Amino acid sequence: MNQPLGIRRSGGADAHVVWQLMCDHAYYEGHDLVESGQLQSLQNQTCPAAIWVVEIDSRVVGYMSLIKQFSTWDMKHYLYLDCLYLRPEARGKGLGKAMLMKASEFAEELSLLEIQWQTPTSNTNAIGFYRRLGAIDKEKQRFFWNPN
Repeated sequence: MNQPLGIRRSGGADAHVVWQLMCDHAYYEGHDLVESGQLQSLQNQTCPAAIWVVEIDSRVVGYMSLIKQFSTWDMKHYLYLDCLYLRPEARGKGLGKAMLMKASEFAEELSLLEIQWQTPTSNTNAIGFYRRLGAIDKEKQRFFWNPN
């Protein structure tokens, strides 16, 4: 990678580009993302997740969102990587690994020993990438329920 790279915490000024990346990410995974307050939360920085952006030549090309979670099975906190998305032209350049290293630094700041995440089983490129990093996968099905 010959271009200057920056990974930084997202701020309110990044709201629109992060929102667009979120929409692109949803579409990539076969979904539509309907705006229901996300943009305002990003602008006001009231989202409980820590959102990071990655830039090449001052252009935002990806994001990740991280949040501290608790496992009752392990009785300990861990860092949950909710989203990691790179625009297609930014993939294969080492940015995903750089972002995960930034997540690792953030976990260390929070005194957390583990990072967990999930990805659709259809995202075979990401699964291969995560396995090459040494991440261990466990099969699980994710459910969504709106009881109202």
